[in-house]
This record gives sequence, C-alpha cells and structure tokens, in this order.
Amino acid sequence: MTKEKNVFQKIATGFLFLMIAGLFTVLTSCKCEEEQDYEITHRIVYKAEGSAGVQIISARYHGYVGANLITAPNVSGNQWASPEVKMTHRLQAGKTNTEGTLAIIKATGADASSSLKVQIYVDGTLKKEVTATGQDLNIEAQYDIDFKVD
Repeated sequence: MTKEKNVFQKIATGFLFLMIAGLFTVLTSCKCEEEQDYEITHRIVYKAEGSAGVQIISARYHGYVGANLITAPNVSGNQWASPEVKMTHRLQAGKTNTEGTLAIIKATGADASSSLKVQIYVDGTLKKEVTATGQDLNIEAQYDIDFKVD
C-alpha cells in the first residue's frame, strides 16, 4: 500500500508542478494589448477676399502643428489663398487633442466702406469667417481644430 501511495504522490506532485509551470508560462508570455496610435490628419486652407479697391499687404498663417507663422510670399491684389496645409496628430482611441490655427491678414481699403473677409476651411468645410470694414483692414482669424479618435 505504501508503495502505491508513493507512486501516486509522485504522479500528483509531477502533475501539480506541470500545471503551475504551464500557468506561469501562459501568464508571462501573454502580452497585454498596447494602445494603438492612430494618425489623424486635417487639411486647412486660409482665404482672404477684399472688396473692390482693397489691397492685401500681408498674409501670415500656421503651416503645420506647433509651427510658427508662415509669411505668404508675393501677396497683392484683393484676393489670396494659402496652399493646402496638412496638420497631423497621432492619438490613441478615445483621446482628443485640440490645435489652434490662425491667419493674420493685413490690407488697406479704398475708403471707409471697404471690406475684407478672411475664411478658414478645414477638410473643405468653412469653419471660421471674420469680416472687417474700413481703410485699415487687419484681421486675425482663429479656429480650434479637434483631432480625435472615436
């Protein structure tokens, strides 16, 4: 009887050891899912349009996330549009990041009834429009863009 008991104890001990080793292996080899980053890109276009007789003198705008303002070259006439600007953020699901965008347009009007309109388009949709009237036409148009992953 004792011989059978010893064999049973050895088998039970070996089985228990294998179960603990297997459980340890499963727990240590299981990689927790890491949060996946998603790249979110928005396309921005800035536009300015003045009434007849308005001369746009300068145009400055944000060129990309965290950037200093870009001064547009060769600005003249009563209309101006920026090239398309791509702003990109990398975010995890459920996260939101807000980035401000800005256009500063300076122009001179022919008289007190002159007007200047500045627009900010995000992904082809008008999001912000600011208008000024007079001879000294200075507009700062700002819009906050939400970068988010649902």
